[in-house]
Amino acid sequence: MGELKAKDSVLLNYPVDYVYRTVTDIASYSKWWPHEVKSELEYLDPAIIGTRINVQNGPFVKWKSVVSGFKTNKLLAIDYVDGAWTGKTAWRFEETAAGTMLTMEIDINCNRLWLKAVSKVVNLSRMHTRQITRIFANLGKHLEHNFDEYRRQQTGGGISVSGIDHLILRVTDVNRSAAFYKDVFRVENISNGYGETSLKFGSQKILLVHHSGPHAVSKDEVIFRMELNTPLDKVRAILKEKGIAILPGPLYASALNTNNDMFFIKDPDGYLIALRSNNRG
Repeated sequence: MGELKAKDSVLLNYPVDYVYRTVTDIASYSKWWPHEVKSELEYLDPAIIGTRINVQNGPFVKWKSVVSGFKTNKLLAIDYVDGAWTGKTAWRFEETAAGTMLTMEIDINCNRLWLKAVSKVVNLSRMHTRQITRIFANLGKHLEHNFDEYRRQQTGGGISVSGIDHLILRVTDVNRSAAFYKDVFRVENISNGYGETSLKFGSQKILLVHHSGPHAVSKDEVIFRMELNTPLDKVRAILKEKGIAILPGPLYASALNTNNDMFFIKDPDGYLIALRSNNRG
């Protein structure tokens, strides 16, 4: 048993897919978490598992987290791996007749001597429950505020997009381009371990890819990859209704669709767009 262990639940009068979508949208936490708790995406993994998050609770308590598991509309598991805390947490989602039962489980240990000393005199589990109760209340207000938009998405209209995952920029010298953007725009450079470098603009990224040939752009290779909130079966139906053809993807390795969770369309100018579900599991 960890030095902070708690299990707290709330019944939310909203569909489970709406609650799940909101809780797993880590980039939106600033809109409904207490102001003293700050979450920053360090790395957004396209497969979700492996996504890294930096968290700060107040001026002194900081830790790093990694998404370790998920199941659509059921589970989001996050491990605390470094910093003030280490251990495991999980958001659990249960569909009920009245809406969604949301449960937050936490079992973590202090990773700082001063925190261990505090845990001897302060009931950290009880303190956490008080804070999570505030978070549940804020979440309820956030869900209420955005519910009309959710219903509009469910009853008709276009495809709901949560954001552009990344853009691809073909350059003759990746290192030179990365240095330029970092110097001029102060963006964060991220290497994924496969010889690719991304420029992080907030929650959006530009992927730099080496290109030594002519500078003319091939529209079959310029990829705008959209992370979608709308389920893929509904996306396909919407595209069919609008007369937009679903196309096979490009052949270069970084865009291969190995999990059948991504497909491609073209815009009126012929630029290729990848569509990928934001709720995979």
